[in-house]
Amino acid sequence: MPINNINSLTPPFLKKGDVVEIIASSKFVNKNDVNLAIQSIEAAGFNVRINSSLFNKLDVFSGSFHNRITILQESLDNIISKALLFARGGYGFIHLIDHIDFSKFIKNPKWIIGFSDMTILLTHLQLNYQIQSIHGPMAYNFLTTDLWSRTQLFSLLTGNLEEVKFDSFPLNKYGVSEGVILGGNLSILSSLVGSSSLPSNLDKYILFIEEIDEYLYHVERMLYTLDRAGVLHNLKGLIIGGMTNTLDNEIPFGKTVSELIYDVTKKYNYPICFNFPAGHDYQNTPFIIGAKIQMDINSHFSIIKYIK
Repeated sequence: MPINNINSLTPPFLKKGDVVEIIASSKFVNKNDVNLAIQSIEAAGFNVRINSSLFNKLDVFSGSFHNRITILQESLDNIISKALLFARGGYGFIHLIDHIDFSKFIKNPKWIIGFSDMTILLTHLQLNYQIQSIHGPMAYNFLTTDLWSRTQLFSLLTGNLEEVKFDSFPLNKYGVSEGVILGGNLSILSSLVGSSSLPSNLDKYILFIEEIDEYLYHVERMLYTLDRAGVLHNLKGLIIGGMTNTLDNEIPFGKTVSELIYDVTKKYNYPICFNFPAGHDYQNTPFIIGAKIQMDINSHFSIIKYIK
């Protein structure tokens, strides 16, 4: 199945001694939250840049709007750092996305690393500028993410693109498909519907979704939001990651999270796989948003691999 013409721009992969900058743009962090990330970056052979405002706090945010957008713009534009590792998700990046000047960044892109609330930036960069980024653990998440995922992040940053093979699942829809991978947190994706960050026609893309701490009915409602907007209509494939700690009401919803996802999407002919090991779980497999991939979903296993 040919991929319609998408030529995503790949930022330069890192080499030993390059600078990884840690930046907070959403929820606040303290030093103990990022110590392990700093140690891990240095142990991997990179240098760490920490902005003096990293530990700022205003209410639940990592500083005022003015402070956050100023620091973010400088971090995107500077030529010192080769990758930006966001400190934490939570909430708050929606304040910033429409105030970023990407004119310098698109000429000299660097790797953007994050997930959860950073889905806004990862999606926006791909769909507006065709610039690749990394969906993976943030600095805060190093405390709760397994060593393999953290090590794999640094391997990916140096250009080592490994396939991911995982167990089949009874509700998978079998098939082989190629496309450009896009996506992230379901709540964030559904909130972007109708904006410049998420157009409705994604016919060149394989969509990835993950979620945490949401009621089952809310997960279903968000899926229907994407579906009614046309986002799910013409995909090349759908990959479901961790659906972590889904919640139910006193009167049971009556379906598991996998069952409700299946029911919303079963009318489509593209391959669908569950349990890709990425999201708000102990294993959070990093992968490149905007990369061309092949998904091979069969009764024995599921494989996601990069293609040229």
